[in-house]
Amino acid sequence: MSAIRDFDCAVKHSEQMLPGVVRIVFDCAEIASAAFPGQFVQIEPSPDAFPVTRRPITINRLTKNGFELLFDVVGRGTELMAEMKPGDMVRVLGPLGIGWAIDPGSSWLLIGGGLGAAGFQFLMDSVVSATVLIGASSSDRVIPLEACHVVTEDGSLGGKGLVTALISEKLLDETDSIAVCGPVAMMEAVWNTIPEKHRDKVQVSTESRMGCGWGVCDGCSIPVSGGGYKKCCQEGPVFPGVEIDWKRWKEAGL
Repeated sequence: MSAIRDFDCAVKHSEQMLPGVVRIVFDCAEIASAAFPGQFVQIEPSPDAFPVTRRPITINRLTKNGFELLFDVVGRGTELMAEMKPGDMVRVLGPLGIGWAIDPGSSWLLIGGGLGAAGFQFLMDSVVSATVLIGASSSDRVIPLEACHVVTEDGSLGGKGLVTALISEKLLDETDSIAVCGPVAMMEAVWNTIPEKHRDKVQVSTESRMGCGWGVCDGCSIPVSGGGYKKCCQEGPVFPGVEIDWKRWKEAGL
C-alpha cells in the first residue's frame, strides 16, 4: 500500500452543474496519475473553518492534469467548497480506498440513484462498454451521461417510476459486471431485484459518513455478512454485493 499523502491542488474550474450540485476541477497530476475508478479524495474545505472536517468526494473523472468532482451542497463544508474559485489552493488527501474491480474487456451495467452516479464517468472511461440506468426524484437530480436510460419519480425526465423498472433479464445476461451506487434503500431495492444467478456480478460503491478517510476513526464501518463490519474508506468504498449484510445496513440507517 502506498503512503497516504496530502497535495496542494489548484482549483481550475468551478460551476453549478445542477441546482445545488457543484462541479469542480482540480489541477493535480500526482492524484490523477495514481487514481483508479471508484476511489475518492478528502477535501479540506478551509484551513480556518474548524471544526469543519474534510469532505470525502468520489472522483467523477480524470482531466488533462487533474480530476473532477461533483457534489451536493448540503452543509457548511460543501458550502465552503462551492465558494472555491479558480486559482485557489486546496489541501487534498488521496486517492483513497479500493475502487471497482475491472476485468480486461468486461462489459458493465451501471445502476445509479441520483447523485450516486457521480463517479460513473471515470468507470465508463475505463471499460470497453457500459450501459447506464439512472433513477432520480426529478430531472434536476440527473447527471448527464452517455448511453444512459433514465426514470424519475415525478416523470420530469424519461419514464415515471423507479430505477428497478429498467433492470431486465436481457441486460443482466449481456453484462459481465454490475456497478451500483446511490442511497442505501435504493441499492437494497436493486439488489433484491437482481436474480440470485447474477448477484456475483454486483459491486457496490458504499456511502457512509467518514471522519479521517483512511481507517483510523472507524466512523464509516458498514455491516457485512457473518456479523462483522468493514471500513468503507479503507476496505471499500467498493465492495462485492454478496459481502454486504443488506438487512443490518438498512436498519442501521448508515
